[in-house]
Amino acid sequence: MRKFLLILALVMGGACLSKSFAGNQIPMQIIDKGGVGHGNTLAPPRPWYITQDDYVLTLPAFEDDFTLELRDENDVIVYTDYVTAGTTQVVLPSMLSGDFELRLVADTYYYRGYINL
Repeated sequence: MRKFLLILALVMGGACLSKSFAGNQIPMQIIDKGGVGHGNTLAPPRPWYITQDDYVLTLPAFEDDFTLELRDENDVIVYTDYVTAGTTQVVLPSMLSGDFELRLVADTYYYRGYINL
């Protein structure tokens, strides 16, 4: 019985930790602007995440350059920045606040996620 309670406590504690950590994780989805995939513009590759810590975004090191865009609820670009290959952190201006669509735009595709500042 003690083993069962110990395992239950570990599982519950791990679930609580993963939920608190997941709040800073921004899931990113790739969008093919050309519609190459038989009309399906959403690609199903393995998901990846950007970590948000206040106004600092931590990215994986990409081999390509991207344009970072923040779009408001009306799809208006309110902020843009150029992200060079290998960049792992981007600091957003602290004057921004609200809910935004985050895009990392390349030539024929972009990654999309949603953040709150």
